[in-house]
Amino acid sequence: MISSPFMGYLAMLIAAFLWSIAVVTFKSVSKNLSPFLINSLKNTIALFFFCILFYFFEFSFWYSDLSIRGYYIIIISGILGMGIGDSLFVYSLSKIKANQVAIIDTFAPVMNYILSFFILGTILSSYQTFGSVIVIIAILFVTYENRIDNNQKQTDKRGVVFQILATFVSCLGIVILKPVLNKVGGSIEAQLWITAFRLIPGVVIAWVIFLCQKDSLQLLLRLKNKIIIKKMIFGTFVGTFLALSFWIVGYANIEEPPIASIIGQSAVIFITIFSSIFLKEKITKTKIGSIILAIIGVIIIVT
Repeated sequence: MISSPFMGYLAMLIAAFLWSIAVVTFKSVSKNLSPFLINSLKNTIALFFFCILFYFFEFSFWYSDLSIRGYYIIIISGILGMGIGDSLFVYSLSKIKANQVAIIDTFAPVMNYILSFFILGTILSSYQTFGSVIVIIAILFVTYENRIDNNQKQTDKRGVVFQILATFVSCLGIVILKPVLNKVGGSIEAQLWITAFRLIPGVVIAWVIFLCQKDSLQLLLRLKNKIIIKKMIFGTFVGTFLALSFWIVGYANIEEPPIASIIGQSAVIFITIFSSIFLKEKITKTKIGSIILAIIGVIIIVT
């Protein structure tokens, strides 16, 4: 199979665009559904889509060229990223605005560098450290943006904390997965298999988290709304199925993780634009400034 930086760059750009559409879609149903139910459904539906994909293209449902340790890493990565990380992400999405989530998510490259340093031995340069500080400052600007009332301000702070936790857990899940992706090389089929297999523990953990909620069975009754179901299927197909597939393929084919991070953060621009158009979220000067500052910080990190 073809393995090239160009394919990786293109895949990451497509993933960023598709994920921004999914975020706006999930945001539109977050007031009607439990955020933990949203995560459980999107993981389950996405796994179903992967089964159809593998059957249609006659891909093997089991990849046998990995060590036992490799399979364990994929499982742990799925628990962290698709189970815990995405649950925290969707919960934060129900508490703060979609474009704020996007801006806070620019913290991902910083977390990637920190975790890569301790886990993979990646060394940070002075420029990367400086860029990390700039990104953190951008996040603080979003956190302390003026609110209409005190109650909304408190809700936003809680949402910001959960979003940062979601970013950390998700980054940890993908950093530990990098050696496994390197091992399978440029095989798109193997990369998609890892993406699908990683969803299985994500499905289990997501449903466990949801069922631990009070009145979880009552929350399922809200799925009678056909519009909500259609949005969940669309958001899952575009986001958890297509965007995640392109993201894994891009991450696997870009040798330098920092470059993958900066391309992935282009989703910030897309989400801010789409949330303004479809969710009528106001783009304030603070948000515009935070976007610019965060992007500058990420660019400094990867140069």
